[in-house]
Amino acid sequence: MTTQSRINKENRIRELREAIIQLEAELQRDIEAEQHDAIDRLDEHFDAVETKLRSLRTFWMLLKRDLRQADQG
Repeated sequence: MTTQSRINKENRIRELREAIIQLEAELQRDIEAEQHDAIDRLDEHFDAVETKLRSLRTFWMLLKRDLRQADQG
């Protein structure tokens, strides 16, 4: 192996290592973005459940009130 060939291979290895490091960083950013998206979707679902629960509480209070009025009336 010539010196130039060895230097070329070392340079190529260095370039590949840098490319791997960049890909790993990009993958980590993608994973974090997916996690943030999942959290946002979870927040949306939680808000929907909270809204339904409030509606059910309101319905239950009105139903109890109406039943009391019907018993008294």
